[in-house]
Amino acid sequence: MKHLNIDHHIKADVLIIGGGFSGLWAAVSAREHVSDVVLVDKGPADWGGLGTASGGDFQCVQDTTVEAALDDVVYYYDGLCDQPLVKRILEQSYERYEHYERLGVKFARDADGKLLAIPQRNLKHMKMLLVRPYGTGGPSMRDALVREADRLGVRRVSRVDITDIMKNEAGEVSGAVGFHTQSGETFAFEASAVVLATGGGGWRPSYITMSNSTGEGGWLAYKAGAELSHNEFMNIWIQPVVFAWEGQTGLLPLGARLVNKDGEDFMKKYYSEKLGPNTDTTYNSRGMAFEARQGRTPIYFDTTPMTPENAKLMEPVRGWAKINYDRLVNEHGMKFFDGKTRWMPQIMWHSGGPVTDQEYETTIPGLYAACRCKGFDPGVYMGGWALCTTAVTGYIAGANAAKKALDGKGGLNLTQAADAAREALSPIGRKGIDTKDIIREAQEIVYPADVCLIKSDASLNKALKRVERAHELAERMMAKDPRDLCKYYEALTMLMRSELFVRSSLLRTESRAGHYREDYPQRNNEDWLSWLHVRQEKGRPVFSKVRIPVEDYPVQPYRYYMDNFTFPHM
Repeated sequence: MKHLNIDHHIKADVLIIGGGFSGLWAAVSAREHVSDVVLVDKGPADWGGLGTASGGDFQCVQDTTVEAALDDVVYYYDGLCDQPLVKRILEQSYERYEHYERLGVKFARDADGKLLAIPQRNLKHMKMLLVRPYGTGGPSMRDALVREADRLGVRRVSRVDITDIMKNEAGEVSGAVGFHTQSGETFAFEASAVVLATGGGGWRPSYITMSNSTGEGGWLAYKAGAELSHNEFMNIWIQPVVFAWEGQTGLLPLGARLVNKDGEDFMKKYYSEKLGPNTDTTYNSRGMAFEARQGRTPIYFDTTPMTPENAKLMEPVRGWAKINYDRLVNEHGMKFFDGKTRWMPQIMWHSGGPVTDQEYETTIPGLYAACRCKGFDPGVYMGGWALCTTAVTGYIAGANAAKKALDGKGGLNLTQAADAAREALSPIGRKGIDTKDIIREAQEIVYPADVCLIKSDASLNKALKRVERAHELAERMMAKDPRDLCKYYEALTMLMRSELFVRSSLLRTESRAGHYREDYPQRNNEDWLSWLHVRQEKGRPVFSKVRIPVEDYPVQPYRYYMDNFTFPHM
């Protein structure tokens, strides 16, 4: 029965928001425990989120120990690591790899049948597995997960954008409210447990499906009263200037290099010889920014040192990467292999997201967060790790949400849901500023190199003034129709993330992992081996510092990845 402004009232045991890989894994896992699982996504059915555009690489503990791998991650994260959580991911990584193979995903093996693995970032125990044929990995993983979700009877609802997490009188999750991005029809989802699986936040960079991923899960949690963390970090990759490419995490270890306009392998100036070019993309991006300061651009990605065998291994054979590759060769006359192409740094996703416990439950009872939607990594990235954590965290979060749902509390107040739906639709038709203008404002806050890569008190305070101006403009933002209303909420999400990134970066007065302060270039364990948490109070962010209980962890930090680099500073 229709209730007030609610066109569709859907009940479920577990509601999962986000139809990418972590959402699909959560749905598969939840369905093993409860009978009614609903997955909702703002995109089209079967699109599979950001994972579809990936190379389909993966990591699992298969020729080493969990303890050795954990030691590598603590080192790579410069000690800023939730060790119990990461250890659990590593322990379950091989199970999820086997699960993928049972679902029909094929990984590359050598002539003896051993899994091919490419070491990542000069870490001895963290290695990337490749899906074969190259270029099919993301789509093949998506298809496998969609088939399994359908087989298990997961109900999937597409093109519905969620605008509010609903809570009962006890402050526990009771469901969510949203609207159809084409028809404008309103939806109320009633569930005792909700999993946020909307991916990492982003500013819509020009990277295939990253263009419509802004990570609304973090915004939904923040608006509902949950605490967020990791907001001072973002993942910055290196990408070609004129086309998209997937695979630099495999190309650099196999011989490719970055050179400046003079043909100099400039990263050698910034990293130690033992590390070599197989390093993190954020550090490479930082080096590119310092080269730009000195007028030594453009920067080129040089594949000529690669052997023909390694070039063949990384040449895409299907999918969007193959389409791009063929166009480069046939239409533009570029030689990606055995040549040089212009590259640049590109912001990929914001690391900020909800704080959770080891079961992936946020500070709001019944609300869970998986993979990049959760605050997790300190702005560094290694190939295969994202899809590993997507699988494991999604699987764990889905199972725990299902167990919570068995308590059967929930209790969605339909009158409150109708009020939320009415408010969600209110920007349509009013006069004001276009969504695209606010999106551009949010982008221009964080895109300058002295904000995202080489931070300082002066540059961050300048960015903060732009944040305040953008908030004033956003109060007059409007939407033309339901499709534009989806962009409206993406713009609000991006603006929230821009603000939290700038404010958190100002507060962390040290350098560590993906966060580099030119005016505080050293690591400060005494004051900053801590998380920065933030919650919203009366519309304003309130920050708190939470010390990491490293004395209770299995690995006491004794080496730091950042110590391999030397960058100019004030």
